[in-house]
Amino acid sequence: MVTKRLLVLIASVVLVGCGSHPPGKPSNTLIYGRGEDSKTLDPINGETGETVKVLVNLYDNLVAFRDDSTEVEPALATSWETSEDGLKWTFHLREGVRFHDGTPVDAEAIIFSLNRLRQDDNPNVSDPARPYKPNFAVIKDIRAVDPSTVEFELRESSAVFLNNLAMFPAGIVSPTAVKKLGKNFSTNPVGTGPFRFERWIRDQQLVLAANEQHWRGRPNLDRVVFVPVSESATRIQQLVRGEIHIADNLPPAEVDALAKQPGLTVVEEISMNVAYLAMQMDKPPLDDVRVRQAIARALDKQALIRVAYVGHAESAVNLLPKAMWGHNDDIRDRPFDTEASRELLQAAADDKGFELPLTLSLAVMSEPRPYMEQPLQVAAFVKDSLAEIGINLTIEPKPVTPHFAKMMRGDYQIGLAGWTTDNGDPDNFLYSLLDLENISDSGNNMSHYRNEEVHELLLAAQRELDQDKRLSLYKKVQELVFIDAPIVPLVSTKQRAVHTSRLKDYRLHPAMLIRLRKARFEDVR
Repeated sequence: MVTKRLLVLIASVVLVGCGSHPPGKPSNTLIYGRGEDSKTLDPINGETGETVKVLVNLYDNLVAFRDDSTEVEPALATSWETSEDGLKWTFHLREGVRFHDGTPVDAEAIIFSLNRLRQDDNPNVSDPARPYKPNFAVIKDIRAVDPSTVEFELRESSAVFLNNLAMFPAGIVSPTAVKKLGKNFSTNPVGTGPFRFERWIRDQQLVLAANEQHWRGRPNLDRVVFVPVSESATRIQQLVRGEIHIADNLPPAEVDALAKQPGLTVVEEISMNVAYLAMQMDKPPLDDVRVRQAIARALDKQALIRVAYVGHAESAVNLLPKAMWGHNDDIRDRPFDTEASRELLQAAADDKGFELPLTLSLAVMSEPRPYMEQPLQVAAFVKDSLAEIGINLTIEPKPVTPHFAKMMRGDYQIGLAGWTTDNGDPDNFLYSLLDLENISDSGNNMSHYRNEEVHELLLAAQRELDQDKRLSLYKKVQELVFIDAPIVPLVSTKQRAVHTSRLKDYRLHPAMLIRLRKARFEDVR
């Protein structure tokens, strides 16, 4: 039984990891219940939200996002300056910082870490699947001016370079550990973050311990145990019984009920996310814009919000969330219209020679995501909606990691997906998810959308330093994407989590960064 196994595992963490403590004294170990295990602990290969939850506690970056926004602040670099043309950036490193293995953080370590992320044939890369590699292609060279100063030379000016350096894949790793461990570094990570790696038993527990020497100060918690439990109902039971201390990505109605439960606290924060339906444009008849537009018109988003989100979402028109700057407010969504959908689909069938009803497969994750807490209910809604216009869907659920691996490969027809901002910039959505440079076996353009005009506009927006001009470029991109309909934006949600009321100073972040450095138990001193 999952709960009994969990209790045994937690006991082993407390007794073996922490040593015995006096009877009656509360443990200072936080148990975090999550929907899936991590895929890797090497930041350059990170992708899924469950992986990122751990990475942001293990690693520091040159710069970081503030605790309450995506505004950039100093981290391993205390200050920086840029040349007038924006092509050279110089970062001054914090003195005295050491990796968890005791080796020093210097300019060479910064260069080593970021070259692993961006270079094609870097000898210190074991897994070539680096989903965020294109975001760092603007870097031409990185040089050490001296042990505490690093200079970046860019190929062209970049409005997103600094924000991208604060994203999790740019976490700084120990060169000594990477060279020593090779491919095993992904399961034995060494960074400089507020928590250090202790052990990982896959699909059972991942344990982090406090970094006593962290440059921001020691975390309040002694340990954090991440426990993967795919069934939301099981995590809810564990939360109520006090077997875990935090659970997220729970069904909205259950969160509403838990808010009334004594001893539990519900936290809510704006989230820059979107759930969407992707259509693989290399797979006929989805290469026909009329088929994609027909699917878009067949989905009643307001009904979806009632059925699968219990009202805790807002409909999405563009891939860019309404909460983010750059959203094109002038675009009006296609009205829900099954008759118009049937007509579009029939016209495409007549021209292309395929028969109706059309049979397609729908890929869906079987585990909850922040933007889709009940993915199977969403899939059922899409299936029922498209049946009304002559498309019969076969639902193909998979756990999160294989689901997205399948979609990245393009090995699907239509599929459910979503995204949460990594850096608060429109580039992170529009370039990452829709640019032709991000079509690969590990790329995030899962629709295989290719539009040269969109590509040129996105590159221009990356180079443009005037925000008003960038805004006009992104608005045009959203207009073109809306017409082409490679994806159907469904909803954006607020992030909600439930934790024991004993836990204090736990904050949600707009970019959904699960930072645990400040979290504390009120009854532990």
